[in-house]
Amino acid sequence: MDSRGADDVTALPETMLDVLERRATVAPEAELVRFEDGVSLRVGECHERAIAVARGLAGLVSPGDRVLTCLRPGPRLIEVLFALARLGAVEVPLALDTRLTAAEQLTAATGARVLITGTDAIHDNPDLLTLATRMDHVVLATEREKTEVPGSVDLDDLVASPGRLPSWRPGPADPAVVMATSGTTGRAKAALLPHFAGVRHARRVVRTMDYGPHDVLYNVFPWNHINVRHAGLLPALITGATLVAHPRFSASRFWDTCRRERITAFNFMGAIAAILERTSATDTDHQVRRAYGGPAPEALSRRFLDRFGVLLLEAYACTELGDVAASTPTTRRPGSAGRPVPEYEVVITDDHGHPLPAGQIGQITARPRAQSITFTSYAGDDAATGKVLRDGWFTTGDRGRLDDDGYLYFAGRRTDVIRRRGENIPTWDVEQAVAAMPGVLDAAAVGVPSELTEEEVLVAVSAAPGTTLTAPQVHAWCLDRLPRHAVPRYIRILNDLPRNTSTKVVKGELRGQGVPPDAWDATASIS
Repeated sequence: MDSRGADDVTALPETMLDVLERRATVAPEAELVRFEDGVSLRVGECHERAIAVARGLAGLVSPGDRVLTCLRPGPRLIEVLFALARLGAVEVPLALDTRLTAAEQLTAATGARVLITGTDAIHDNPDLLTLATRMDHVVLATEREKTEVPGSVDLDDLVASPGRLPSWRPGPADPAVVMATSGTTGRAKAALLPHFAGVRHARRVVRTMDYGPHDVLYNVFPWNHINVRHAGLLPALITGATLVAHPRFSASRFWDTCRRERITAFNFMGAIAAILERTSATDTDHQVRRAYGGPAPEALSRRFLDRFGVLLLEAYACTELGDVAASTPTTRRPGSAGRPVPEYEVVITDDHGHPLPAGQIGQITARPRAQSITFTSYAGDDAATGKVLRDGWFTTGDRGRLDDDGYLYFAGRRTDVIRRRGENIPTWDVEQAVAAMPGVLDAAAVGVPSELTEEEVLVAVSAAPGTTLTAPQVHAWCLDRLPRHAVPRYIRILNDLPRNTSTKVVKGELRGQGVPPDAWDATASIS
């Protein structure tokens, strides 16, 4: 295991290319990543191919260039990722299902004029083809599908005619990647992260999870977010573990995959754990010992451990900062996200930025204790950057509290509040109450227009497999557990809630539907 700087926040900064080169020297034959189709990539292969791809791209991509990428999970994606790092370019990864509007926003914010994409991505997403026509250069990587893009150049042809690598190479503080935030409660922003941010985040995950060379890590999150990159690929590279990367989550195949691939740990979001906990399977015939992610409410964590033998270790993280607080097997306090990691100072503040005492809910605010471990700005949006970065402190926009022992408890988005009859209702409070109801798989609360001005509370609920729920039952449950002003007026029972590729619920879609015909109205049932 590479333990460089595992516990020292003043550890020597480095880039992900430094980590790759060191691992390739020590263990070139070690398997780094294995994909769903069984294709794998060894560390030495990754390094050699990344340099070859960098030489091929050298004539089109210069240090500092912003480069859009959109490739299906596979060796070529990894090679391009490290190749752009060697060139000193800044990668701007797009979701495979990106819509043209979102891609154009990222393009405008970053000034990207080069697109590297795969034939599968182009074939499956016509919006990418439209985007390609607006780029100065399009580099096409041949995958399973054969697709023609006018004016594009083939990546294999570029690799066959290599150029010269720049003598300059990026340092830890230089920009590495622009990551779009999820945008589930507002407009997505483009966070610019330096090289050391990803490496340092990965080392925090390694410390939390105690990964070693015999671990096999399972990740089902998309490559245009930090989860699989900084909490999957780089931890595997640092420790000598192997990453098993699948493109999507499947509850029905999950444990079979864990057995087949000999998985020892996986990354989760709260929705994934809840879905697995509510399936019909009861299975401890696997090698999984712990999982990293969140949120993981206390009751869910306890049931998951009892049923599957897997310890859910909750962390609090965001795209801009990576992990800010994390649970470990020895410091775990169920229901909390653990204590703040050594790299960050964390306080809870009121709306005016004043610190609050332990136990009070306010805004989670953090300041790094080391250089180059956080995002530097939102690309193309100085105003948004200025709102959240002040005197080294980052205001996350999330609500939470610290207990007397310094453990952090997440309490939802600060802006995710419903205003009803003069009262502010945090949607997190409503959702946690409904989610505790037997038979509920997931719940999302949103504000919808009210004829009395302000808003009414609507909660959308999905039922666990084999369970039947009715709106009156949900309403009765809420009456016993929520303040009167927070009890939902409208209730919808859905097969599933709208989600993005990271399994997060997209509340904007629910909110945008207003009060649809399938919504049960509590006031209409009163006679």
